[in-house]
Amino acid sequence: MKNTTYAKFCGGLALAWALGLLLVPPFATTVEQLMLWFLSTNAR
Repeated sequence: MKNTTYAKFCGGLALAWALGLLLVPPFATTVEQLMLWFLSTNAR
């Protein structure tokens, strides 16, 4: 994969992720719960 293609792919993925978090409440809640679960199980 060329660098420009990779950059466009990563940019599109980041944009979709950010819009998903802002506009889809169940998606944002799921991500939040997974992050909290990960942090609570790995806390020292």
